[in-house]
Amino acid sequence: MKAHLVLFAVVFLGGVSAGSAAEPSGRYLEHVRECLDVLIEHGTDRYGKVHSPILMNILDVRTRLCPPEPKPLDEAYRVTRRERRGPGGGNLWADQETIRAMVALSRRTGDTRYAEFADRSLGYYMANLVDDKGLFWWGWHRHYDAYRDEMTGHAGNWHEIHVQRGAWPELWAVDAQAVTRQIEALWEWHVIDKTTGEVNRHDDGQRGCDFAMSAGEILRAFAFLHHQTKEPRWRDRARLLAEYYWHRRDPGTNLIPNRPNAGPKRFDGSHFDTSIAGLYCRCLLDAFDWTDDAIFRDHAVAYLKAYARHGYDATTGKFWGSLRLDGTPVPGPRLRDGYAQYEPRGHIDLWQPYVAGYEHPLDAAITYVLAAETTGDAELIEAAERWAEFIERGLPAGPCQTGTWYDSYARHQALQGAYADHYGKTIMFFLGMRRLSGEARYETMARRVADEAIEKLYHNGLFRGHPAKPYYESMDGVGTLLMALLELENTTVVSPQQPDAP
Repeated sequence: MKAHLVLFAVVFLGGVSAGSAAEPSGRYLEHVRECLDVLIEHGTDRYGKVHSPILMNILDVRTRLCPPEPKPLDEAYRVTRRERRGPGGGNLWADQETIRAMVALSRRTGDTRYAEFADRSLGYYMANLVDDKGLFWWGWHRHYDAYRDEMTGHAGNWHEIHVQRGAWPELWAVDAQAVTRQIEALWEWHVIDKTTGEVNRHDDGQRGCDFAMSAGEILRAFAFLHHQTKEPRWRDRARLLAEYYWHRRDPGTNLIPNRPNAGPKRFDGSHFDTSIAGLYCRCLLDAFDWTDDAIFRDHAVAYLKAYARHGYDATTGKFWGSLRLDGTPVPGPRLRDGYAQYEPRGHIDLWQPYVAGYEHPLDAAITYVLAAETTGDAELIEAAERWAEFIERGLPAGPCQTGTWYDSYARHQALQGAYADHYGKTIMFFLGMRRLSGEARYETMARRVADEAIEKLYHNGLFRGHPAKPYYESMDGVGTLLMALLELENTTVVSPQQPDAP
C-alpha cells in the first residue's frame, strides 16, 4: 500500500465543476471560507507605494490591518527572533498552507475565486521576490516589508527552509521555470559537499548547520523535480542526502544525530529527537511518493521504528524528547539558558510554544500514521496508537511545562489554549487514526478539537494564531488549521491522489 502526499490534505467529494455555484456546506467549511474571504479582501499588501497580491503574515483581527510594528507578545517563546514573524510584511514560506487551503476550497466548492487568487499571489511572488541566485525571498531569515517596499530579513538574510513543507505542486502549476531555478539553486548553494551530501541550512556555500529537517526539505524538493522532469540526477541527489544521514546512524539502534557535523560536544550532534521523526521522516515519505524509490521509505521506517522502540516510556505512557544514539533517554529537567535549553530533555512537552527547534511531537504522530498506512506494519500501527493515547491524555490543548526557558508562557498564555497549528495538526492526526483504525471515536475527538479551536481562535472573520493574542499570524499555523477544518468536512475514506494531482 503506497501513501501519497495528500493523505492529510483535503479529500474532495461530489465532482463540482469549476465555476459552478457552491453546494450548501458544513460549518467548518464556512469558517474557512469566511477567513479566506477576509484574507483576500484585507490581508494583502495594501501598504507603501507598491501594492501586490502577496499575503501579510500578521493582521490585527480587530481592524483587519497589518500592524507595521506588531506587539512582541509571545515572540520570545514562539519564534525567538522577531523578524521570523514577518512584521509589517509577508513571507510566503509561512503562508504555504494558507495557499493550499485556497486551492483546496476551490476544488471543494467549485468557487474558483480562491484558486485564482492563489495563482496571482504565487505568480507575483515568484516573479518579483527572488534573489540573484534564483532563490525565493522566503524562509526563516527573510520577509518582504510591505511598508518600505523592500526585501529584508535578519542575521544575514540567508535562505533557510524547513519545518513547513514546500508547496511545490502548487508553485509548479503557476511557474515551473521559477521552481526549477529555485531547486537548482538549492543544490548549488545548500549542498556544500556534492560527494557526501552534507548540507548547510544557509545558502552561503560554506559548512554550517546540517540539520536533518533542513536536509529533508531539500531532498524532498529534489524528489519533486525528479517527479516532474523524470531526470535521474534529481532522484540521485535526493538519495545522496538521505545516505548522508543513513551512514551516520548507530548500527545497533538505527538512531541518527540531528546535526552530524556538530560532533558529540553539542547535544544535536549526538542525539535523536522528534524533529527527525516528524519532519525529516515525513520528507522521506514524500520523496518515496515522488520517486517510487524504496530507499526513502525504508530509511523513514527504520528511524520511526527506532524511535518507537527507544523513545516510548511504557511506565508512563509518554515519549522521551531526546535520545542518545544508543537509545537511552536524556532525563529532565530542561535547562533555562544557553543553547542547551533547546534540547527537549525529559518527556515530550506536547504543547510547548517554540515553532522551530527540536521538538515536533504532533508532526511525529502524523508521520507514524502515514508510515503505517504506507506499509501496514504492525509495529508502526502500534506506535501510532500509542501516540493517540498520549495526545488524548494531553487534551485540552494548551498547558505545558513550567521551569523551562518558556516558563513565562507556560504560566500565562498557555493557560488560555494552544496555537492554531497545534489544533490543526491534532485534528489531522485524529482523522488519520480514523482512517487507519476505522474507529469513529477518533473522528469524534477531531471534531471536539475543531470546536475548541473555533471557540478560542475565531474572531471577526479571522482565526487568531493563539487565544492570548489579537493577531491572525501565519507563523502560528492558521493555514494548517484551515486545511484541517476542510478535511474534517469529508468523512468518507477514498483512495489517495498522486502528489501533484489536479
